[in-house]
Amino acid sequence: MAQSLFDKDAFLASLADDEELACELIGAFLEDCPLRMQSLLEALDANDAVTTSKMAHSLKGMCGVVRTDALSELAFDMELAAREGKLDSVRVMLATFVSLLKQVYILLREFKADR
Repeated sequence: MAQSLFDKDAFLASLADDEELACELIGAFLEDCPLRMQSLLEALDANDAVTTSKMAHSLKGMCGVVRTDALSELAFDMELAAREGKLDSVRVMLATFVSLLKQVYILLREFKADR
């Protein structure tokens, strides 16, 4: 994949190499992301394009904070598709998002464990 799943160097650089803050942000991501994913799934199940778009937007921001660029870009694409009412497209992209997210969780946990 052209985009990095987790660019730890860019992440640390964006935080002035503050490893404690980095670990706090990763902890918040690991705690909050499953909740937002659940909200996104519920919105999709209800065919609620507005809430789906909002939850995808929220995920995009979270992924951007921890420099998971591929996920951030995919969440943005889901947000746009939901805005256009293309929920079937969101569902297709979501499968890829979930697969990549599992890999990102591993990378983020490893990053925290190394600190």
